[in-house]
Amino acid sequence: MMRWGFLLIFVFSLHTLAITQSKSVLEQERIKKEEEIKSIGDRLKKTKVNRKEALNNYLSLQNKIQKRAELISTLEKEKNLIIKRFNRTTEVIESLEEDTKVLEKEFGTILRQALRQNLTDSYISFIFSAEDFNDAMRRWRYLNQYRSYRSRQAQLIKETKSSLLKKQKKLNLLTEEKDAVIAAQLYQKEQLDIESEKRNDMYQNLKKDEQKLRTDLKDQKEVAYQLKNAILDLIGNTPVGNTPKSETELTAEFTAAKANLTSPVENGLVIRKFGKQAHPTIKRLEINNNGIDILTNGSSSVYASFQGEVVGQFALPNGKKSILVRHGDFYTVYSNLDQAYVYKGDQIQARQEIGDLGPTENTLHYELWRRKVKLNPLDWLLPF
Repeated sequence: MMRWGFLLIFVFSLHTLAITQSKSVLEQERIKKEEEIKSIGDRLKKTKVNRKEALNNYLSLQNKIQKRAELISTLEKEKNLIIKRFNRTTEVIESLEEDTKVLEKEFGTILRQALRQNLTDSYISFIFSAEDFNDAMRRWRYLNQYRSYRSRQAQLIKETKSSLLKKQKKLNLLTEEKDAVIAAQLYQKEQLDIESEKRNDMYQNLKKDEQKLRTDLKDQKEVAYQLKNAILDLIGNTPVGNTPKSETELTAEFTAAKANLTSPVENGLVIRKFGKQAHPTIKRLEINNNGIDILTNGSSSVYASFQGEVVGQFALPNGKKSILVRHGDFYTVYSNLDQAYVYKGDQIQARQEIGDLGPTENTLHYELWRRKVKLNPLDWLLPF
């Protein structure tokens, strides 16, 4: 029985290592979600409340709610892992307690036998009372084996009790850890309820301005339409540039950088994704986004996602500017700019500041094309 207990400890150690690694991953995920939630919260506090930003604020809060729901899910997984460790530790403690009882019982039996045979205090008399030399040698060997066995039993009891004490302390720590995660989970759920109620209020206010939203949407569609035509015109009429690298090299390097392109803004939050999607507040209305819209937090600087050549800079009907950069067969578009710092023919590097959104605008429209085919930028950029 005792051997099974120590085997259980060994298996438990391996299982604990696996759980600890999983827990570390969950903790990192939890910290990331908490940072994202804080960042969105800071952004909402800074944003002025006006009609233009009301929808963006709603989308930011929607994103924050989603992140908080994901955080609650992460905490649930973390709690379940702790419970597994708690149960495993409890099993080992029960096994160690049983082993301790067995060892102490066996040790008591040994002592009683020793007392009955007068072995505890009369080793010499026991040996010299032998009938002959051979008998004396047998008795001597027996006494040595007996003393060694008794010593091992005493050491096993000591080690088992020490291990038991450590596991009991671990159990107490796991209990505290579980209680802390449960408390954090309850807090996040309370915040989720508060934010959900706030989101519903914002939704109702936006519904009151539905007509204005439709007008804004119509203007946005016109801007998007003209931007698309301008991009296609530039792509179709731009000759092969005099770049330091060949078009083939740039295309290959850009392709290899998929999912690792530099973010065009600092601390960005994607509030409108690529492709067709339902309007967030107007029912039965579908919108189509040729790129993504990124809400910034504080910094208004815009950076190039990859090295390349500026092949176009043009103004939009709303007075904002757009920059088109070529990377071999690929093109990146930076739109809604207040200032542009690069011009047609410029060779630029990744992370180079190429424009600014200005003091009043905080949303960058970003597109990615391969020749005349639109691509989803989120498949190519580093995760936000």
